[in-house]
Amino acid sequence: MILLPILGRLRSFIDTIRGSYWFLPTVMAFAAVVAAFGLVEVDRAFDLRRVPWIGSAEAANTRSVLSLIAGSMITVTGVVFSITVVALTLASSQFGPRILRNFLRARANQMAFGTFVATFLYSLLVLRAVKENEVPHVASAVAVALAVVSLFMLIYFIHHTARSIQASTVIASIAKEIDGQVTHLFPQKIDDEHEQERTDAQDLARSLEELRTRVARDGVELPAHSDGYVRVLDDDAVLRAAVKHELQVVLRYRPGDFVCAGNSLARIGPSENVTDEARSALRESFVLGDYQTPVQDLRMLTGQLTEIALRALSPGVNDPRTASDCVQRLGAVVCATAGRRMPLGFQRDESDQPRVVIPHTTFEEIVASCFDPIRRYGMGHIQIVLAMLDALRDAGECCRDSGRRRVLAYHAVEIRRELEVQSGHSPPDVAKVQRAFEQAMKILERSA
Repeated sequence: MILLPILGRLRSFIDTIRGSYWFLPTVMAFAAVVAAFGLVEVDRAFDLRRVPWIGSAEAANTRSVLSLIAGSMITVTGVVFSITVVALTLASSQFGPRILRNFLRARANQMAFGTFVATFLYSLLVLRAVKENEVPHVASAVAVALAVVSLFMLIYFIHHTARSIQASTVIASIAKEIDGQVTHLFPQKIDDEHEQERTDAQDLARSLEELRTRVARDGVELPAHSDGYVRVLDDDAVLRAAVKHELQVVLRYRPGDFVCAGNSLARIGPSENVTDEARSALRESFVLGDYQTPVQDLRMLTGQLTEIALRALSPGVNDPRTASDCVQRLGAVVCATAGRRMPLGFQRDESDQPRVVIPHTTFEEIVASCFDPIRRYGMGHIQIVLAMLDALRDAGECCRDSGRRRVLAYHAVEIRRELEVQSGHSPPDVAKVQRAFEQAMKILERSA
């Protein structure tokens, strides 16, 4: 089995570690164990009682202090765990269960939990080293210092938890992650050569269609061995495997898609070049998991914002202000992607010939994922309608490509069309929407 998809699996592993609530506290606990044994040995090797703040307490007093710290820390850890569960419950009911990932990834929560566990474990191990004729003064002083740090960490944790369940904070954190993903997934900005590149891409479409036809005629299917979401697709590994085995590959799935066991991950050809080694390399280029991750899937993050907006617009919540905030952030996403080059959906070999066809996310899909769900359920709120039109107008000002402006204009027209179908809006509200629509179209219909 060749080791081609290492990078893809590494990306998936790093994302899993970042989203785990146990990794950082575990590392801090191991560090506490090392520190406890190390400082006890330092006490045995050197007499540092004359150093300020070290002191020379007796064994009984040292045991009392360490016992108090250890008992307090395990109690605080239980309180922190309870607060975390309550915060997760509130966040799940208000913003949706998929938002819990953001709370589990929060470094402040992990640091607080790890600090309390590490202080408890450190104090417990140092307490065990205290004897009548041997008192670890340095290690005991460090335990007191850790207790003071834990106190301030508790104050910060309570502040951070209360702040993190506010709608504005949740929305801003998702938007910040989206900004990073846009830069990572679409690193190149549109320049003056974009129009020529788009013309070349149109010419290339014929070559890609010929490749699809050839693989469909002479190729074989690559079935998946298990169910799951495509978490990471290592397209570079696919290309290397295709070049090595002289194959042409048409992939069927992209990151974020769900795959059923037995479904075809790709069609590869010609069939006479398809070996077990090639199948294994291509299959391992897909990293499947039980849930979606945003490593290569921008739609997951935009879906989180739309989910918050739709929950805010539900009759049980009825919070159009939160939905409006989500629309504004989604408009910023569209504005950021409007100035970025989208992937062309293929990989070339060294001879500059297309060899791998890859399903890719288009600008049209990004805009649709941002505005379609909210447009269907938010037309009863004029505030949301105006926010969507303003977002489309602002995105149009960021967009230099006429084709992408037409996409934005289509959504503006759809918003006005659906508003006309709705009944019950007052004439002043309709007039506001009409003015906002005209302002948006003035920007979106101008020449690139």
